[in-house]
Amino acid sequence: MDLQKLVPLSTVYRSETEFSSDLAKNLNALKEIIGSFEDAETESDVGARRADIVAVHVDEEDGTRRTLVVENQFGRADWDHWGRLEAYARLKEADVAALIAEEFEELMIVTCNLRNEDSEIDWYLIEAHANTHREIFFYPAARPAIDIQIRSQERRGYSEFWEPIRREGLFAGKPVPVRYEDGGVWKSIRGISVGLEIRNHHAQVRLGFRGDDRVERRAKVAALFPATDYKYELQESPLFATIVFPVIDKGKKDKEHWPEIHTRLTDLGTDIYRKIDESTV
Repeated sequence: MDLQKLVPLSTVYRSETEFSSDLAKNLNALKEIIGSFEDAETESDVGARRADIVAVHVDEEDGTRRTLVVENQFGRADWDHWGRLEAYARLKEADVAALIAEEFEELMIVTCNLRNEDSEIDWYLIEAHANTHREIFFYPAARPAIDIQIRSQERRGYSEFWEPIRREGLFAGKPVPVRYEDGGVWKSIRGISVGLEIRNHHAQVRLGFRGDDRVERRAKVAALFPATDYKYELQESPLFATIVFPVIDKGKKDKEHWPEIHTRLTDLGTDIYRKIDESTV
């Protein structure tokens, strides 16, 4: 009798990176647990870090796009990997987030289940096991209840305000979920974040600079926008140095003025982006 015994993943793969690469090529192995996803990217950039796997699924009928973020770990899952998954999922605007490991402590399982009760993201803890035949098996340790998944899908919607801006032009891109509406839409150029932001009664363009030299870099960029032509203010945070350009004293609550806001916001944002692009800073 040829009994199959479980072995550590590290005896099948030389590294977690190799495991991620193999899983990205065979995401159908998770289909029964998390659904179908394609176009998997490994080591996907998230700021200065990288998510193990990011994949998407686009519904052929209505074009709805869903994003998956996966963080993998050999052995028992630790809270550092859970924290990374949370950060990556939110920054990637994920719809589904999964932490895959060989074992999970009870507190992490409880935490995941609680998170699924009040989150727009579907959170999964998935056990991965290998046997002596080098076969890999996956089992859900924690996942959304079926009714939670249905409610989550019903709650999901996209921002009506950002829809025209995301449809065309420099800031075109995938729809902005309503839950991230106040976060604005962003583009990066040479390490500078250029964002269009909407608030209840005003709109603005924000430039963000990170790193130890952020203040010096901000000063060089600010010099591109003479005070005679541009109005702006400098702001600080523990991680960012920013420049905020007011656009109009009308915002999300002033729906009758949205067409004007869209035009002025995108015109200024595009102008600022182009000036930085054409400069040597």
